[in-house]
Amino acid sequence: MAAAYPWLTPIWTRLLSMRQRLPHAVLLAGPQGVGKVELAKDWAKSLLCEKPGSDGEACGHCEGCHWFEAGTHPDFRHLTLIVKENREGEVKLATEISVEQAREAVEFVQLSTYRAGRRLVLVEPAEALNTASANALLKVLEEPPINTVFALVSHQPRQLLPTLLSRCHKLVIGLPAWEDSEKWLKSQGLDETALAWAGGAPLTAVADREEGQEDLRAEVLKALSQGKDLDAVALAENWYRRVPPKLWHRMTYRWLLDLLASHLGGKVRFNPDFSTELARLGKQAKRPDLLNLAQEDMKSGRWVDHPLNRQHVLEAWLTGYRQVF
Repeated sequence: MAAAYPWLTPIWTRLLSMRQRLPHAVLLAGPQGVGKVELAKDWAKSLLCEKPGSDGEACGHCEGCHWFEAGTHPDFRHLTLIVKENREGEVKLATEISVEQAREAVEFVQLSTYRAGRRLVLVEPAEALNTASANALLKVLEEPPINTVFALVSHQPRQLLPTLLSRCHKLVIGLPAWEDSEKWLKSQGLDETALAWAGGAPLTAVADREEGQEDLRAEVLKALSQGKDLDAVALAENWYRRVPPKLWHRMTYRWLLDLLASHLGGKVRFNPDFSTELARLGKQAKRPDLLNLAQEDMKSGRWVDHPLNRQHVLEAWLTGYRQVF
């Protein structure tokens, strides 16, 4: 079993080489969309395999491998964000890994292993651990039971508690070389425009296509290209239900960064297919207003999921954007 993606081969080889002297906790850190979660799962499968190859890779045929593939391995636990239903009956993905989940994992590692082999707990995204859940895991990370391994995956390792970081062997996985990502994406039917919009993360580009973001992005950016001539009220009314908050923030913030780059004579990074429009708007933009709006947009990312009146928020943003010109 080779690495899930070609750019992960070096780090995959390094993980396999740890088999004989395993750290009790490994942190895979780096940007989202490069395959860290897939890598962690493949490593977990190799450690739980009962007949691994000489290189440490999973055989794919033993009971352990079959159970892992089926998601039923008794010596594996996956701590991640779960779907919850609120009081109004609305189903949403949780924003934190709860302390109850962490305590269940602690209880799990105190039990004897089912197959008399290793036990593995995968935690992702690790930055979703709140203070209580992180503290619940700290003691067992400090003194883990024998043959127990924790694999943590983080897209934002700076958000982790220092005490949690200090107990992990950290492996950093950066963005793949642009040429490698572009070549792989071409085999998936995507081009460099999709890669640029994804910030250089190839799996994010694939996910964007699967979520149907391409048409919505084109619609929003075409409207933003109108600059001072856009209709803030009509667009806010049209978009507030159709454009998810996180996608809106991603589109507007990256658009403003590209606009600022064009204004300063730099290169467009995220939206190369709108370079002509951005160059035109960059000449019209008033720098103080553009900087202020970009700073406000950056800060708004902290409360993007807050239950605000989105139509009013969009209208206010679009009005402020129009005033930049």
